[in-house]
Amino acid sequence: MPPAETVGCLYTEVGLSSKVFTDEGGGAAFVAAPAKPEPVHGEIGKNSTMYDELRALGITAFEIDTMTRETKKAFDWRRVKKGQPFDLFANEAGEIDSLILYTSPADFVCVRRGVEFFTATIEQVPFEVSYHVTHGTIYDSIFGSLQAQGVETELAGSVDEIFGWNLDLAKDLRQGDQYALLYERRTYETGYTTIGTVLAARIVNLGKEHNAVRYQPEKGTAGYYALDGKSMQKSMRRAPLKFSRISSNYSSRRFHPVQRVYKPHFGVDYAASRGTPVYATGDGLVLAANYQSGNGNYVRVHHNKTYETYYLHLSGFAKGVRPGTRVSQGQMIGYVGSSGLSTGPHLCYRMKKSGRWVNPRMLDLPAKDPITPNELVSFNAMRDAYLSRMYEALNEGLDRTTVVQAPARAVSPGLSAAMF
Repeated sequence: MPPAETVGCLYTEVGLSSKVFTDEGGGAAFVAAPAKPEPVHGEIGKNSTMYDELRALGITAFEIDTMTRETKKAFDWRRVKKGQPFDLFANEAGEIDSLILYTSPADFVCVRRGVEFFTATIEQVPFEVSYHVTHGTIYDSIFGSLQAQGVETELAGSVDEIFGWNLDLAKDLRQGDQYALLYERRTYETGYTTIGTVLAARIVNLGKEHNAVRYQPEKGTAGYYALDGKSMQKSMRRAPLKFSRISSNYSSRRFHPVQRVYKPHFGVDYAASRGTPVYATGDGLVLAANYQSGNGNYVRVHHNKTYETYYLHLSGFAKGVRPGTRVSQGQMIGYVGSSGLSTGPHLCYRMKKSGRWVNPRMLDLPAKDPITPNELVSFNAMRDAYLSRMYEALNEGLDRTTVVQAPARAVSPGLSAAMF
């Protein structure tokens, strides 16, 4: 019997497959797969491209062109930057079996050779999660307290995201106030570590406690909720900047520093350095994003039939922000400047309610939907697990950061919101 004629072969994720087709009509025959090729480690050089690097390693121009064309929808190879490491698996014929390009310490592009064409996916570097509790007393700011403890100051932004609906952290916090955070830390196989999700948070402001826990409803996106299941999020945020200082409040009679006359000031001025990001305080439609005499560069956002907000004296607008576009709550819409009638870099933030100017800092804004009754049991179990870990750490000592065990996420007997 003459030997079977091989008419095709299949590549696996890395290396040639052992699946061989024959013209005998008897189906596929399986033979031992070739040894997995050893990876070649490389790095994108200065003024170099992925094409340049692969050609230097012996990959043919046709092979590189085929790979990049067939995967360009998954990844734009023009975005490759100096210093990005990569691993190449190739055979002696200069054919790519697979390619891994690390686009960040936490993400990579994985290219695989298929039967007919190359495929590419954006994947996350595997990581391990540890849990930490940090507690601090505020003497200057949360940012300064975290910095003094050697903890990532980016956690201050998380605190603002959680409590910024009800507290203006730049104005309301006082010396002696306290905070506590239960959060994840991710350690990637690349050795990179970063802050993960904040699971629970607590602020004591002027003796009053504010608590929040993170929960993912069955329908909807994850958010932060008070201990009774009410949403911490409002329909509008309290302030459009992070960690800024109020330089002038809403007033019916204020001496204008440029015009030198007394007149109403229907906004709140936030002093900040030029270029500081400005964020939309609610979802809405951009009605204006242009220059207007005294307002300078300003953005006007229509949120619903009740609210409109104005952001004045900007140095510029964020990419894509123009009349007719929709923006989301927390989306960057511009940058602090001093355009128009202004003596220095700041943002004048204004709000209209039902067509009339109002003080945005004094409004009792409606909250988003609470936890539904059929999810309260699940929410309460997660809440109690998070708070249990946080308060265990606090009992061991204050003004410190502690590694804790993973939250059990189960109802603990006798543990309830009333204990806190």
